[in-house]
Amino acid sequence: MRETSEGLEQLQQVLDRSIERAGDFLRNSFQMPHHSLSAAQLVRYFQGLQVIALSTVTAKGEPRVAPIGALFFRGHFYIPTLATAARTRHVLKRPAVSLTHFDGTDLAIIVHGRAAVLTPEHPKFATLEALHRERSGQSVRDWGEGVYLRVDPEVIYTFARHPAQYPE
Repeated sequence: MRETSEGLEQLQQVLDRSIERAGDFLRNSFQMPHHSLSAAQLVRYFQGLQVIALSTVTAKGEPRVAPIGALFFRGHFYIPTLATAARTRHVLKRPAVSLTHFDGTDLAIIVHGRAAVLTPEHPKFATLEALHRERSGQSVRDWGEGVYLRVDPEVIYTFARHPAQYPE
C-alpha cells in the first residue's frame, strides 16, 4: 500500500462527508454507514488495475460511458488513456465525471468529481507510469500519445454486502 497516513485520513474524510451528503434513498439502499468501506479497505481493494465505467459529457450535454482500467493512488483515480481519445477531449472542456466499479450485487463504488489531463510533462507522470507498468505490464506511451486522467473525487459512495470480507 502506497498511501500515507495523512492521505488515508483525507480519504476517510471524503468518505464520511459523502455519507452525510447522500440522499435518503442512497443512504438506505447502500445501508450507510454499516455497509460502507473505510479508506483503508478502499485502498487495499483498489490495488492493481481495476476496471471501472467512466462517464464523461459531450458538448451537447450527452453522457458517454465506457469501461476502462483505473489505478487508485494517493486518494485519486488515474485512468490511462490517449490524448486523442474522446474521453480526454470531453474532460478538457467539461471536467465533470463520474465513475463506478462494482462486483455483482456485493460491492459498489461510485465516484463523482472532476478530472484533469496529466501529460508526460506533469511531475507525477513518471510515478504513474511506473505504477501502471508494475500493475499491468504496460505503459501509456506504448499506445502513442499516452496521458492519465486524474479524477479528484468530490464524493465517493461505497457499498459492501459483507464489509468484513475487505480487510484493512
